[in-house]
Amino acid sequence: MQVVEKKSEMSLTQPIRALLNVEDYHQQAKGKLSQMTYDFYSTGSDDQLTLIDNQLAFRRIKLRPKILIDVSSHSAINSISCQTQLLNSTMTISFPCIIAPTGLQRLANSEYGELATVRAAVACSTIMCVSTMASIGMERIAEEHREQIKTNYPQSTSQLWYQLYVFTNRQYTQRLIEHAERCGYKALVVTVDVCVIGNRECDIRNPFSLPEGIQAENLIDDKSSDFAKTYRQAPIDASLSWKDLKWIRSITSLPIILKGIIHPDDAREAVKHGVQGIVVSNHGGRQLDTCQSTIDALPDIMDAISGEHHQIDVYIDGGVRRGTDILKAMALGAKAVLIGRPVSWGLAVDGMQGVRNVLDILKKEFRVAMMLCGCQTIDDIRKNNLLVMNNNSNIRSKL
Repeated sequence: MQVVEKKSEMSLTQPIRALLNVEDYHQQAKGKLSQMTYDFYSTGSDDQLTLIDNQLAFRRIKLRPKILIDVSSHSAINSISCQTQLLNSTMTISFPCIIAPTGLQRLANSEYGELATVRAAVACSTIMCVSTMASIGMERIAEEHREQIKTNYPQSTSQLWYQLYVFTNRQYTQRLIEHAERCGYKALVVTVDVCVIGNRECDIRNPFSLPEGIQAENLIDDKSSDFAKTYRQAPIDASLSWKDLKWIRSITSLPIILKGIIHPDDAREAVKHGVQGIVVSNHGGRQLDTCQSTIDALPDIMDAISGEHHQIDVYIDGGVRRGTDILKAMALGAKAVLIGRPVSWGLAVDGMQGVRNVLDILKKEFRVAMMLCGCQTIDDIRKNNLLVMNNNSNIRSKL
């Protein structure tokens, strides 16, 4: 059944000031959300140094544009100049930006949550990565995705990926994987940087708890314990190791993407284990504080896998707030970026339309950056030698 989203409260009163960029949406969302919910979405672990550096690291990288190149192809209404192919060209998205797995989205938009986000993903022809901790069940999200394509956006190339936490109860984990595959999800994104929950002090100070009627719907299972309301105590398996990829591979035919890789050695190991992709991620600064920023980690990871026979897609998340950030990540070798908090801000401000606006803003900024840098195609971003790196920003350990 199709969800028809009501007009937001905002649109029924006087118009708000123009929201021109992601930070505008951030500030507007901050005023709408409770302190507990805002802190849950916005803060990181310990002193939040990694959270802050994820954004600052992008600013340390400078662009060196090339000029007098015909970039008029970007001006056409039906331009495909920003389109990006993923996973061995089996998927196409409208520009290299994917919606990251973000749990409990009904905290930002109590009526629709993930259903609003999936509608925006379809409208913008991009991928939504659905969290294990989603506040709408994976099957309902998949139904909405199919309905939107069928009814409203038949030309959309949107796909759904499923993000997985591996629990100590492997049978329970297997049921999640099999259910996602049956529902039509096209890739499995296995989070590998949460052997234990990071020290998120703001959640403790507030203290964080789920409001009545909101829970992690995918964690309701009549054959297993119900962690839906106490999801922070859900028993994520701290014994998860490289050998377990063989087990995951044995129960699914979906492409496997590992999310949470920072060290070059781990990138090389991922290639050896034949996964289809990795996400260079420090969990948005929510796990290990003082961890290296993702954009600073990306060059060493690309170097580590450049000589490997088996090629994989490399994605990156953390700190992406501008179209120029997307271009910088692409120039360093990423296939696409994942955005989490910007989606939450759009969702909080204006539901589906807010998420769509955030994606449209980033796409416009990315297209303008491509044109101003003389890039006719996505491939030109890597070829044109556009970046000036701050040599002081990367202090490389011998460990």
